[in-house]
Amino acid sequence: MATESPPKRQLAPLTTSASVDEPDPRQSLQHVLAAEPLPESQQPTRVSTPGSGKGRKNNMVWIQEGTKEGKDDEGTVQNDSYSRAADVNPSHTMTVAHTRRNANGTIGSVYSGNKIRHLKKDDGVPLWRKDIQFAFLHAVFDDGSRAFTKASDGTHGHTFAEIYIDAMARSSKTSKILKEKLLSDRTAALSMAMICLLVNVGRMNTTLNFFPEMRAQLRTYHSIPSLQAHQDPNAYKQLQDAPRLKSILKGASEDANQPTTIEKVKRLPVPRTNPVNLIFVLSQYAPKISETHFFPPRDFFDLVMRGTLSSRSRAKAFLWLIWFYLESDFSAQSAEKNPFGRGQTGTSGDLPFKVPPFEHLTEEQANAENVDTQSEKDYGERKRLERKRILEDDETVGPPLKKAKRGE
Repeated sequence: MATESPPKRQLAPLTTSASVDEPDPRQSLQHVLAAEPLPESQQPTRVSTPGSGKGRKNNMVWIQEGTKEGKDDEGTVQNDSYSRAADVNPSHTMTVAHTRRNANGTIGSVYSGNKIRHLKKDDGVPLWRKDIQFAFLHAVFDDGSRAFTKASDGTHGHTFAEIYIDAMARSSKTSKILKEKLLSDRTAALSMAMICLLVNVGRMNTTLNFFPEMRAQLRTYHSIPSLQAHQDPNAYKQLQDAPRLKSILKGASEDANQPTTIEKVKRLPVPRTNPVNLIFVLSQYAPKISETHFFPPRDFFDLVMRGTLSSRSRAKAFLWLIWFYLESDFSAQSAEKNPFGRGQTGTSGDLPFKVPPFEHLTEEQANAENVDTQSEKDYGERKRLERKRILEDDETVGPPLKKAKRGE
């Protein structure tokens, strides 16, 4: 295995239609917190025509389409963070997918490369350890560094897991029973927090459900053996499903007046915000975060997807970022004394604002980090067969639907 070091040469930036220094055209987190749109592979074909607006709904019909399992998920993030990385990694693009009306009424371009690729699998297929990057999630939530301030009461000396679970528990969308469970059952809380983090950064969207009895359209069922196989069989539903988790995270981000941009976060005193809201902001401004804190061709979303970077080094880089924005004073001294590692400087002697170096793995080493146990494999197969029987017994359930224009 090898440790990543700064590049030895600067790549000249390419000319693009959008500058990385400009604020994101979307002015708030409302589009992030709103209900998830259809996956890209299931979206209707969009044609720009005059007068296409409110009446567009009337031109839609429902058609059936089977789900497709995503290909090349690992590391295939499209990111418009810094265009000079495009000649290093062709998956970094700046393609305008369509326009969207923002919450404040303005119209902004939505860049298809500005968000992470969603985790997609056929209905019934389990999400294995490699799919969710279990080793990375475990390293993040198992870290014992008491370096954080709890946003709810301002107390110091907490782990990341403690402040994240506290934010989830205090969400207005969290029921009283679930709140008590989160605060009293650490194992159940950690399992839920791991999935919440994937929803938080956008790796999981709200089309995923973890109950085999689910019959909703536009939803697919998947067991998560690494988190469910070892639980009480009567208690596994405490994991919740993706739409409910997104609602809980939305509450944590909207219940109070939380900062919605990087600059607003930096202007506030500690505790600036809770970690749930911060991760929403970091994800929304991923291009700027990648430009500021990563050496090309690495980017923010590699933290949760790039299996050939060791889970522990990715977890350290993730926690380094969280601490930097929640706890530091944004000075060079603070970056160098970050409890999760010393910040790196660029080749031109910039400030030490780059995340600590990554540890590179071979494919074999990467696969060895996320090995499913036999009991987990057995659990996943049982749930797959259970789901199959449920669908066969219910003739009214069909494959997921998508919108398409009449005449297709």
